[in-house]
Amino acid sequence: MSTKIALIIGGSGGIGSTVTKSLAEDGYYVYINCRNKEKGDKLLEEIVSLGGNGSVLVFDITSQEEIKNAVSNMASDKIDVLVNNAGVLRDDIIFNIKMDDWKLVFNTNFAASLKVYKAFEKKLRNSEDPIVINMCSISGIRPRKGQLSYGVTKSMLISWTKTISDINKDIVYYAVSPGPVETDLIKSTKWYKDPKAVKRIPLGRYAKPAEIGQFVAFLSKNLRLFKSGSNLVLDGGFLQTTKE
Repeated sequence: MSTKIALIIGGSGGIGSTVTKSLAEDGYYVYINCRNKEKGDKLLEEIVSLGGNGSVLVFDITSQEEIKNAVSNMASDKIDVLVNNAGVLRDDIIFNIKMDDWKLVFNTNFAASLKVYKAFEKKLRNSEDPIVINMCSISGIRPRKGQLSYGVTKSMLISWTKTISDINKDIVYYAVSPGPVETDLIKSTKWYKDPKAVKRIPLGRYAKPAEIGQFVAFLSKNLRLFKSGSNLVLDGGFLQTTKE
C-alpha cells in the first residue's frame, strides 16, 4: 500500500501546525507549505522525532509563479489530502478598510486557495480517494463587527466548496469553520481574557488548536462520512449566542 500524501497550506501556523502533526501521526507524508523556512524546518524536526515524515515547501500562495514551481518541486505525483489553511486578518469597520487591505485579504484567503487547488488538481486526481479541506470560519457565516473583509472571503470559500462539490463528484470537498480557537493570535487580543467572551460559548471555553487538527485528520480518514460540500462548524455552540 502506497503512503498517503498530504499538502497543508499554511502548515506551520497555529492551527496549521496541529493539522500537520495530526496527519503525520496518522501516517501521512506531510508537505508543509510556509513562507518561513526556519519555522517549517522546526516543525518538521518535531514530526520526524515523533516518527513521522515530510518535507517543507516554501512558496508564496499568492504568487502564481511560486505555486507553479512548488508543483514541479514536489516529488510525489499524487496528493490524497489538500488542506487550504492560510489566512490573514485586517480587521476594521467597513468605512476604514483600505483597498490594499481588501486586496491582501481577498488574495490570501480566497483567490490563493483557488490557485493552489487548480495547480495541484492533477496530483489530487492521481489519488484513489482525494479530499480537499478548506479551513474557513464562523465569521464566514456571521461575521463580527469590524471583521467584514475576513468574513466576506471566508463566506466566499464556503460557497466555493459547496459549488465545486456539485460539479466534481470524484473529489470530496469540505469546509471546516471553527469558532474561537485558543491560538497565539487570539491570546494577543484584548477580549481573550474578557469573561464575557467565554460566557458566550456554551462549551465554556475556547477550542484548542489540537482539537481542530485532530478533526481534520478524522475527516481525512472518514472522507465520505458527511456530504461533500458540507460546511462543518466547530464552535462550541457560539453561533447559538449570536443574532442573525
